[in-house]
Amino acid sequence: MVSRIDAGRSEVEQSKGVNVDISVRLRSIVLGAGYGFTLSLLAATVVAVSIAYDEGKASERFYALLGGFVIVFAAPWIGRYCSTRTTIQVLGGVAGLVVAFVSALYSALYLQRGWGAVNFAWSFLPEWASGPSDNLVAQILAITLPVSGATLWIAAVQKRGLLSLLLGALVGCGAIALVATGSRGAFLGLLAAGGMVGYGWLREALNRRFQSRWLWLLDGAVWLSVVGAALVYVALVASPRLDARLGLQDESALSRLDLWRSSLSLIADYYFTGSGLGAAVMVYATYAYLLHVPYLYHAHNFYLHLALEQGVVALLAWLGLVATTAIYTLGALRIAGRTMRIFLIGGLAALCTFLVHSLFEAELFYSSLAAFVFFTPAILLWSASTAYEAALEGLQSTQFSDALIGAGMIAGLMAPLLLAILVSGGPARWEANLGAVLQTQVELGTYQRPPWSFQDEVRRRLGAELKPAQEYFEAALALDPAQPTAHRRLGAIALAQGAFARAKEHLLAAYAADPRDRATRQMLGEIYALEGDVDAAVQMWRGLDLSQGQLMVREWWYQAFGEPEQVEKLNNAIRAYQRLR
Repeated sequence: MVSRIDAGRSEVEQSKGVNVDISVRLRSIVLGAGYGFTLSLLAATVVAVSIAYDEGKASERFYALLGGFVIVFAAPWIGRYCSTRTTIQVLGGVAGLVVAFVSALYSALYLQRGWGAVNFAWSFLPEWASGPSDNLVAQILAITLPVSGATLWIAAVQKRGLLSLLLGALVGCGAIALVATGSRGAFLGLLAAGGMVGYGWLREALNRRFQSRWLWLLDGAVWLSVVGAALVYVALVASPRLDARLGLQDESALSRLDLWRSSLSLIADYYFTGSGLGAAVMVYATYAYLLHVPYLYHAHNFYLHLALEQGVVALLAWLGLVATTAIYTLGALRIAGRTMRIFLIGGLAALCTFLVHSLFEAELFYSSLAAFVFFTPAILLWSASTAYEAALEGLQSTQFSDALIGAGMIAGLMAPLLLAILVSGGPARWEANLGAVLQTQVELGTYQRPPWSFQDEVRRRLGAELKPAQEYFEAALALDPAQPTAHRRLGAIALAQGAFARAKEHLLAAYAADPRDRATRQMLGEIYALEGDVDAAVQMWRGLDLSQGQLMVREWWYQAFGEPEQVEKLNNAIRAYQRLR
């Protein structure tokens, strides 16, 4: 019996070019780490629920995400007990049904908008189905079409004519619906996925011909391109100075860049815990754009939205889950049979599409279908596990190591938190984070319209309730006198309470620490205006997006709770700013 196992083991090693023992150890650790990252993300999500100012909305968001966590945990174990045929039929079928349903629904709604057809049937559908946005439809189709395309490829290879015809029509309809959405982010994601598949095909062809002698050049060129594109994206988001140099004039692009830059400051405010699930809309309005009504509901960037609502720990955990899923899948790709290789390639293309598209959109994560963001990791974990079992079937040594899975799980669970602490900037950021959360709970948990007209009203009347938050900010400044979150938040509270000298002191310090923050500049310009320094006010406001009536709101505030002299000085500065626009 032992000799048979040894013979089978030798055959697998020779035919697949893989050391089975090493493969088992690595995939056990990687799978365990993936579970650990998922647990870390789940823990961050629970924290984000517990601190949210609106418990009902946060609970809705949590339950929308919970199904995704369950599927990711279950997928690898389900895959172990499924044959290749069953896995492809189930997962390919699910992807195909999603494509068919979303395409048909979107097409019907598209025609309804164009022809003014009756709409009574749509009133019986859930909100996400009765009026899905273009971006939501694009995100769903962009991650299911590659999987459906891989299933079509398999059917064509196996010469299953009727099934190929059906799947071809399905993919075609999905592609037409995707084009109709006009989503540039989805197209860019699919283009990147196509480049990834083309790179893999070219690499394999070159490897057969040149025995890996020149592959390092191709790999280096590809990695340089990826890293270069990522650096350009990060630089563009971080630096407004590049807008003019790159000739960016599209209003949609500029407004989205402004949103991303504002998101970075808010993420720094809620660095460890996030602002709370479902809190982003009013957090943006209150602490970034200084508006008293909802304006932007999500960051139009999955990564930024995740970090804003659930903290940097959650973002690192998500990235860890994606990385371990990709590593686990690439290991399976090396030893999988032809049919499963095609399906795994489709899953990797879907993951690549989602990763790129998520740089420009967060509609899916914000919606009630938020669990669908786990679609591609779950498919890959399931199908990769099936591939491992099929390729190494019958070898006792290929079973997962529970000890190594446990070790990987601990590492994945702790790594996001430890890394976040390592780059956090010290205990001062933690104190500022606690103050920002407490301030948000007090202010946004109280503020509602029409009983309250302005957030400043809450700050003025509930000064005692805000004292604990101010104490956290003061503790942060004791640890780091230049801490920008503490200075900006204390300045905003002082400005609302009419303590202009103290507000100016804090806002000047916040501006020195982070001169790009739009909220700091708007409030500091307001103080200059109240001091009668029109030129300084206009200079501080110049370049800010104040198109949502931010200055008008401030004028209303001083008309209701200020003095005539303050209203006049603010109006003088506003008129001067408007003349220079």
